[in-house]
Amino acid sequence: METTKTNWLAVIVAAVGGVLIGFLWYGLLFQQQWMAGNGITMDESQAKLFKNGVEQPGSSVPMIVNMIAMVFYALVMNWLLKRSGANTLSTGLMTGGAVGLIMAVGVFVANLFAMAPSSLSLVDGSYSLVLFAVMGAILGAWQKK
Repeated sequence: METTKTNWLAVIVAAVGGVLIGFLWYGLLFQQQWMAGNGITMDESQAKLFKNGVEQPGSSVPMIVNMIAMVFYALVMNWLLKRSGANTLSTGLMTGGAVGLIMAVGVFVANLFAMAPSSLSLVDGSYSLVLFAVMGAILGAWQKK
């Protein structure tokens, strides 16, 4: 990957934007549907999470791994946009949307095999679509010429 033409500010903004979309998606908009689809419940009085009735330990590891994954996604999306010549907001949005659609289809198929509820597929699949479309738009708009 050619780093001299990488807009690192755009990569950081896209990665942070991805984390914020996740907080919005899974924390505010679709938390209940996602938790129900995964068999997760919460004891509000003690702030404990249970999966299929078993208490789950709290850990910051998933959040750290998520941030690393967002940087990786942004770097790969940046590379893809450069290779395809997508250097505007709209071409970045379309390219990111195509990647997100591929990911969404993968989520739906995997959840069919896992016998997960369709509501979970809708939440996770639409998240992938929105995440990569937004990342693509940010990175496409800020491509170095």
